[in-house]
Amino acid sequence: MVTCTANKGFTLVELLVVVALIGILSAVAIPVYNGYINSVKISAAQNSLQLIYLTEVEYSSDNGEYFSTASGCGSGSDHTSSINTSLFDDVETLDDESFFFCIGSSDTEEEYMAVAYKRSDTSTWYSINQNNVRTSSTGSDW
Repeated sequence: MVTCTANKGFTLVELLVVVALIGILSAVAIPVYNGYINSVKISAAQNSLQLIYLTEVEYSSDNGEYFSTASGCGSGSDHTSSINTSLFDDVETLDDESFFFCIGSSDTEEEYMAVAYKRSDTSTWYSINQNNVRTSSTGSDW
């Protein structure tokens, strides 16, 4: 008498098909996810600039001039900690790891421009001024 036992498991072809499908899905999903993360970081930097604008309005009302960082603004000028200390009363409000911030003013201190530079590529930046005019390195408003 011959007994047949049922084989339980997956064939090699079935396993290869599953691995191929996982590879295709991850090849599509990872760039989409990275783009989403990048857009969230940009939105956070823009929200921080809007917060700087609102705080500058209050600072100007109290002090008769706008706050600016000591050495102005440049693509290598990271004044995030001094802005947190002076403008936000030592509260770590600007804690973005992807962007750093600075605030430059005119000689009369009646105008300012707050800028958020991308840490990995300082040619990418977003700015806001005392009139709530928003610009970016692409030349468009945000």
